[in-house]
Parts: sequence; C-alpha cells; structure tokens
Amino acid sequence: MLKKVMVGSLIFSTLVLGKINDYRNVFSEDDKSNLLTVVETFQEKTGDKLYLNTLEENEGFEADEQEKTVIVNLIKNNENDVLKVQLKISQDLNPEDMASDLSLLLTNVEEYVGEKNETLIATNLVEGLQEIFVATSDSQENSKDLEQMSLGSTSLLYMPFMRMDIQRLYLESSYRS
Repeated sequence: MLKKVMVGSLIFSTLVLGKINDYRNVFSEDDKSNLLTVVETFQEKTGDKLYLNTLEENEGFEADEQEKTVIVNLIKNNENDVLKVQLKISQDLNPEDMASDLSLLLTNVEEYVGEKNETLIATNLVEGLQEIFVATSDSQENSKDLEQMSLGSTSLLYMPFMRMDIQRLYLESSYRS
C-alpha cells in the first residue's frame, strides 16, 4: 500500500509539476512548489524548457523534446554520499557561447553541495541559469541590432561618398572637354 502511494505521488508530482522529476524523493511538497515557480520563471523569461531531476548514480534522463532544452540532474552516489551536478544544454542554445559563465555558476554552486541541501542547490542553479540565458539572449539581440545599425550607417556613409565621386568624375570629365 505504501509503495502504491509513493508511486502515485511520484506520478502525480511529475504530471502536476511537469518539469521537476524528483525520482529520489528529496524535495518536500513545499520545496517542489517553490522549485516549480523558479522553473516556470526560467521558462517564461528564456523561452527554453528546463527539466530538474534527482537521480541515483546509474540512472539517466532523456527529455521528450531535444530542442531549446536544459536538463539539470542532481545525481547521488549512495556508496560515498557524493552529489554530482550534471548540466545538459541542447546545441541549438549555443552552450559554447556561455561556457565560461556556466563554469563559474557550477563553481559557485559547489559551496552549497557541502551543506547537502539539494533544494538550495537546485534553486541557485536554475536562477543562475536564468541570469546567464537572459544575459546571453540580450547580448545576442544587441549584437544583431548593432550589426543592423552598422550596416545601415555603412550604407549611409558610402552613399554620400559615392555621390561625391560621381560628381567629381562629372566635373573632371566636363573640365577636360
């Protein structure tokens, strides 16, 4: 009976919370609710999907959709009680563009690993990812805007010079005649 209740609550929490898969039953219901808010905020601000999973050492997780997807796995090795944080980012999100920021985020989260508070780790990871993704998106948009502005101003700058050259050629040819 207890097993059915646990399986039922796992299925319910997965269906209700969608992107949080607490396979190791680490998070309380309040934690799941708070984490869901953080995950939904990430998804709203970035437009990307995020899956947050708690797994045992030899377990894995595969997302249904592979595009615009971020997977955060908190993996526990029960033999030596070590927690690993695994971050997977789909190629279409250009993880190489944010590699240094991601590395810094993972380094900063290490301080929470010692406290063994996976809720705190998960919250800080998702919020940090959100900051990185929003900043990267903003800088890419600014780059596109600058590129468009520079193309526009280049054509404006060249236009007067082209007119001037045409006028100069006309004057030179009429002077010669």
